[in-house]
Amino acid sequence: MKFEINKTLKTSLIILIIILLSIISFMGVYFLDKGRMVNKVNNYLLGMDLEGSRRIELAVNTSKQTIKYDKNGKEIASNDTTTEVDREEEKAVNEESLLTSNNYKTVKSILEKRLKTMAVNNYEIRLNETNGNITINIPENDNTDMIVAQVAYQGKFEIIDNDTKEVLMTNADLKSARAGYGQTQTGATTIFVNIEFNKEGAEKFKNITNTYREVKQKNEETGEEETIKKQISLNIDDSAILTTYFDEENSSGILQLSVGTSSASATRDELQESLTRANNLAALLNNGKMPVVYQINQNQYIASEITNQNIAIFASLSIVAMTILMIYTIIKYKERGILAAISLIGYIAILTLVLKYTNVIITVNGIIAVVLSTILNYVLTLKILNTEKETFKKEILKFILTLVPVFVIAVVFTFNGWLPIFSFGMIMFWGVVISLIYNLSITRALLGNK
Repeated sequence: MKFEINKTLKTSLIILIIILLSIISFMGVYFLDKGRMVNKVNNYLLGMDLEGSRRIELAVNTSKQTIKYDKNGKEIASNDTTTEVDREEEKAVNEESLLTSNNYKTVKSILEKRLKTMAVNNYEIRLNETNGNITINIPENDNTDMIVAQVAYQGKFEIIDNDTKEVLMTNADLKSARAGYGQTQTGATTIFVNIEFNKEGAEKFKNITNTYREVKQKNEETGEEETIKKQISLNIDDSAILTTYFDEENSSGILQLSVGTSSASATRDELQESLTRANNLAALLNNGKMPVVYQINQNQYIASEITNQNIAIFASLSIVAMTILMIYTIIKYKERGILAAISLIGYIAILTLVLKYTNVIITVNGIIAVVLSTILNYVLTLKILNTEKETFKKEILKFILTLVPVFVIAVVFTFNGWLPIFSFGMIMFWGVVISLIYNLSITRALLGNK
């Protein structure tokens, strides 16, 4: 009697866990956030063949700009409206000597590094080596506009004297940049980018922090003491993103640049958006300045050929097929068939949760891998239903050995650079691993002995 009670409790507990996992995986976990219900469970990462893509065409900037000089022959900064102009001349944004095949290839390499650093693993990039034009396809999602806004940046970093426009530091002084966040005393979250300089740059920055300060000096005309702020301007592609001065010497070689501060009531999505902006700025600084200046010629959304209706039809057919298999199992194996059907639902729930939290990109080939993994798991479940206690390990070992080729193929595919093959391989890998562990533990315990 005690054995039967323990067995019932064990079975009931496993079923409850499967139900809970299924609710989390298929429906989500919702919390009230600023008056609206937000699902805290990760979404799937869909490939461009399912979700659509953004096509960005970058062309070499062939325009000319007007350069202004003062009476001493010194170039006047574009944002300087106080210095008297002595002469003007037109100059090409890109000098002819820079428009080479090697420079185009360098630009492509820098863009690839930027995309990877910005966590855009699913992308296509093509270069026309003749004219330097570059076409990039990236997935359409919440971060796409932010990525498009930064992808054409040259990445020119400068710290200049805010008054004289003298260039004090450049990309050559950079070592690395890293995004981060921290809490303020008021409970707000501040998002920042730590810009670390190399040895020479650290020494320059130390001198800058000693020079560019708030100082007091005597006005020669009035004789009164005035407070003067000597400021620097931090520029990205000639646009100022920070103007400041320093209160004390900084010998650490690190400049902490605040990207934004969020209130204590900020949502997770708002914080993530600020952190994404900081990561994108770090990616821009970490991967070097492009030797050629580009401009965006086209920014176009490309819809997926697979419509929501196609996906709905496929999902419906899959559910019908799974229902038929479950009905067959229940009719043949009675009560144990019901438990087997519950086990199969639990496997699908765990597999989908793993795919959400391992950031596997799901493509059409990936969906095929999900179907194949489910079929293999169903076959293994039937194996458990038909196996006696005495021969259980032997029969399961035989089945595992038959899956070795599938597992090897899956591992090989994960090293393929082409996304459809990679997606298939990763999902098959997780499908096989989860199936073996899940059935040898949960399904075996749930079904018990024949």
